[in-house]
Amino acid sequence: MPRRWDTSHRGGTKRLGVLADYPGTMGDDAGLSVDARLRELRQRADEDFLAPPSVHEAGRHQLDLEELGLRVSLTRSRYPNRPDGVDQYAITISQQPPEHPPEEAQTRRVLAAAFGEAANAAVERPGGPAVRMFRVPAGEHGLTDPGGPVMSSTGLPQPSPKPERH
Repeated sequence: MPRRWDTSHRGGTKRLGVLADYPGTMGDDAGLSVDARLRELRQRADEDFLAPPSVHEAGRHQLDLEELGLRVSLTRSRYPNRPDGVDQYAITISQQPPEHPPEEAQTRRVLAAAFGEAANAAVERPGGPAVRMFRVPAGEHGLTDPGGPVMSSTGLPQPSPKPERH
């Protein structure tokens, strides 16, 4: 069942970690690790970039990581949005509830899980008081991600070559 953090007040204190329903979160990720869910989020962004859907599914590019108390949104597009724009990912990371920006260690963990080596090329953008926003290069960079080297023609992972035996 899709959920969001409920920050309602009772008796003057905020209830943290109480969840309420909301539309949009992918509900089929039970049992997967945080890293696996972040890789799937990136894969959905890649799929929609390469073959844009005619109807956009709400929440398809958003993931609540309850274990970390974070919400992650990830899209892939050309910036600026025109044919000669740079192929990049835009990722927004916020704490839930959004009272202050996520800690550096949490942010780096999310970036590394979603982008592998490409996380080193992430550039932080100005964000609001409770979010951290980054642009991460995609496409023809030859960087690797947790799924293997990125293919320049699609931006999707390709299998790593098997080592030769002598």
